[in-house]
Amino acid sequence: MAIVVKYSFLLISICLRSTSWADSMLQVTSLIGAVGNNIIIQCAADKTPQDGVYLYKQEGASKNKQEVFYYYNDGTFRPKSEWCRDKVIVNGTFPNFNVTVLNVKATDIGLYWCEFNLQDKKSVGTVTWLWIEESVEKVCSGDIHHHVKIFLIVCAVMLLLLCITGFIFVILKVSTHTHTQISIEKHKLKIKTKLINNIMHLYEMPSLPEVPGVSRILIAAP
Repeated sequence: MAIVVKYSFLLISICLRSTSWADSMLQVTSLIGAVGNNIIIQCAADKTPQDGVYLYKQEGASKNKQEVFYYYNDGTFRPKSEWCRDKVIVNGTFPNFNVTVLNVKATDIGLYWCEFNLQDKKSVGTVTWLWIEESVEKVCSGDIHHHVKIFLIVCAVMLLLLCITGFIFVILKVSTHTHTQISIEKHKLKIKTKLINNIMHLYEMPSLPEVPGVSRILIAAP
């Protein structure tokens, strides 16, 4: 989507300038920069001598061009806008030099071109289409760190819940096993007691009267 928007602005801007550039064989270059970086625009004259050169800027789909500065052939530099004073540095010797735009922002998107003049004759140099993108590394890094923190917190909570659930499960299992063992032992003891009582009842004999001088005879049950 960003690519479509970027080149749509480029085509619209070129179409809007096509009337004034109709008689010129233009070369358009694309330049992509990141917010906060410096970008370099090249200016070069096809013919010499020249009296000087204007740097123009056209923002987006606007029909109005903005004078950035005028650079005389003797090296005199004259800013034409407040924006230029803090943003633009010229390096090199007329008529071939570089224009450095400092600390670019999204508002710097647009067309830039150098227009040389010899008295009333004008010639347009290379047109530069400048597109500024957000700093991907900074945005992504911040998002990644934020998502990593959330992920770690969620993992820690899930691990804690898992440990608590496992601990409760072990306690319940041990408690159930212990209760079952106690019930079994009680049942065994009950059966054993009942069995002993039955045996004792089965072998229980009535008491015989004691006769003087006669020994008691124990008759075993068959």
